Amino acid sequence: MPKIATLGPKDTFSDLATQQYLKSQDSQFDVQYFSSLSDTFNAIGKGCEIAVLPIENLSEGYVQVVLDHLFDTDLVVVSELLLPIQFSFVAYCDHLSQLTDLYVQFVAYGQCSEFIGKLQNITIHNTQSNMESLVLAKKQGRGAGAIIPQHALDRVEKNILINVNVTNYDNNQTRFLVIGTQQQPRIAGNSYKTTVVVKNEKDCPGVLSNIVTAFALQKVNLTSIMSRPTKSQFGKYHFFIDVDGHQLDDNVKQALQQIKDQYQVTVIGSYTKALQ
Repeated sequence: MPKIATLGPKDTFSDLATQQYLKSQDSQFDVQYFSSLSDTFNAIGKGCEIAVLPIENLSEGYVQVVLDHLFDTDLVVVSELLLPIQFSFVAYCDHLSQLTDLYVQFVAYGQCSEFIGKLQNITIHNTQSNMESLVLAKKQGRGAGAIIPQHALDRVEKNILINVNVTNYDNNQTRFLVIGTQQQPRIAGNSYKTTVVVKNEKDCPGVLSNIVTAFALQKVNLTSIMSRPTKSQFGKYHFFIDVDGHQLDDNVKQALQQIKDQYQVTVIGSYTKALQ
């Protein structure tokens, strides 16, 4: 049976997104859980055929560790999913004043920053996954708290302190990408999105302006654009871009060709857009 990689342990938001994706597939997959996003990404093509990874949160923006992996990869995006995200706070104490330690996943921290900012005189421990936060808080016991997925409340004891919703925004969502080794066939009638990486190796002025102009001239809608440092020198950036349309659409194809004439371009994939 083919394997699909995702951030574990079971019941993380990545796991929920994976289960959502599998419901739409005709074939079955064996879910393999990994302890970090980097390990999940690196499992693709090395024991796992595909992986489900978070790429962007509605309020906090891109997940940088995943973004950085996508800048240097031969893998392709084959699908995207949108998942509602709500967090709860649980603690092994009777009152907030007794809280000494908080375990929170590094991505979740920003999404619950308003609640966390009100906590005083505590030590914050960053974790790799939300469910790991719960495991570590349980292990410490008295005085420990954790930010966990709201859907995981049924996994905690009933006699501990609980704050059901500590998310900054009620409409919080995270976009997940399904990443694999082979581009999916184009299906007529589907609405597509294309993800592109543009590398600025020549260190010339006007890179971003030239990219935006090329898409604008072909009336291609940019849904997002993100710059990341090249890590070679200050002031030099690569660009991660999402556009509406398939790479085989005439206008997208022409815009990409114009950009390719000037810069190194990698199309990471064209895939069906997630339903809003």
